[in-house]
Amino acid sequence: MDGLAVIGDTLDRAVADGRLVGYVCGVRQGGRSRVAAGGRRSLGGAEMAADTVFPLSSNTKPLGGVLATALVERGILGLDDPIRRHLPELSEPRVLARPDAPLDETVPATRPITLRHLLTMTAGFGWAAQNPALAEEMSRREVGPGPYAPPLDPDTYLRRLAELPLAGQPGEGWWYHTSSDVLGVLLARVTGRSVAALLDEYVTGPLGLVDTGFTADPARLPTSYGAGADGRPEALDVVGGFTAEPVFDSLACGVSSTVADYLTFLDVLVDGGPVLSAESARLLAADQLTGPQRESAHDVLGPGCGYGFQVEVRPGGIVGWAGGLGTIGYVDRTNGRAAAVFTAQSFEVPGTQEALDQVWRLLAG
Repeated sequence: MDGLAVIGDTLDRAVADGRLVGYVCGVRQGGRSRVAAGGRRSLGGAEMAADTVFPLSSNTKPLGGVLATALVERGILGLDDPIRRHLPELSEPRVLARPDAPLDETVPATRPITLRHLLTMTAGFGWAAQNPALAEEMSRREVGPGPYAPPLDPDTYLRRLAELPLAGQPGEGWWYHTSSDVLGVLLARVTGRSVAALLDEYVTGPLGLVDTGFTADPARLPTSYGAGADGRPEALDVVGGFTAEPVFDSLACGVSSTVADYLTFLDVLVDGGPVLSAESARLLAADQLTGPQRESAHDVLGPGCGYGFQVEVRPGGIVGWAGGLGTIGYVDRTNGRAAAVFTAQSFEVPGTQEALDQVWRLLAG
C-alpha cells in the first residue's frame, strides 16, 4: 500500500470515529498529482468528491506572495520601494510608544513601510497579541485579522486601518495577516487593475488553475464547520463569502481552490514554473526574517521556522502554509514533492489538527 493510500485509511478512520466530516488529500511530484477523497461534504450529506472546492482562508497568502514577486520580477514594483507613493494613507504612520501602550501614546515611524515589509509581515500592523485594546479596535473597525475577507471596499479598509497606530516600528517585529490585505490594495493601485484580474494574468491563468479564484460555484463548496458549545462541529455561514463577487479581493484569505489546483501551484515554490524565474522562486521561499523578527513570530510559526514572501519556511527546504478553515499545503523544495490535506472544519474542531498533520507524512513519502 502506498503512502497516499495509508493516509487515506488514517483519515477514513477519523471520519468513522466522528472526528472528521470529510477530506481531500493529495501528493504531487515530477509533474504528476494523485488525489484521494473521503467522508462527506456535510454531516449526513453527499460523499466528498476529489474536485471539491474549498475556502482556502490563509492558504491564500502564498498566492499573494507569488503574485507580488511576479510583479517585482517584471519591474512593476521594487522590493525596497516605500509604499507611500501609492498608499498615501500610510505615508506618516504613528507607532505605539511601547507594545502595550494606550492607543493615544504614539511616536513617529522611524522608517517608511516597504513592499518587502508587507511580503514578510514586518510592516507593523497585524495580529496585536500584546495589545488587546488595539486588537479590539481593529476588530470594531472591521480591519482585524480573521478567516474571511474584509467586508469593506479597499479604500475604506485602508483609511480605517491607517487611522490606528502600528503595533511596532516597521522592520522590528513580525505581525501576522494584515500585511497581506494591504499588499492587495497596493498591487491594485500600482497597476490600476483588480487583484482578481492580476491573479488570473500572472498566476492562475499561466498555471491553468481553472478552479482557483475569488468566486466559486456554491454547488462545489462543502459545508464549513466550527466548534459548537459541546465541541462538536457546528455549521458556519461562509458560502456567501466565497461565492458572491467580493467587495475586497483579499490576498490574506479570500481565495477558494481544489487540492489538485493547489498542488500544481505549490510547484511554483520549487522552480518558478511558468510564473517566476528560478531565482525569484528561491528568493520567495528563503527565510527573510532577522533574529528579533523570528523571535516575535514564535507563537505562530513552528519551532525553528522562518518566513519568506507570504510563506512559512521550515527546516529542510519545506515551504507552504495552512488555513484556519481547515486546509494545509507544503512542498519540499529539495525533492519537489508537494502535499496537501483539505478539510472543511476549523482548527477548533477536535480532529482537524490530527487530519492536517497527515500532510507531513505525505511529504515524507
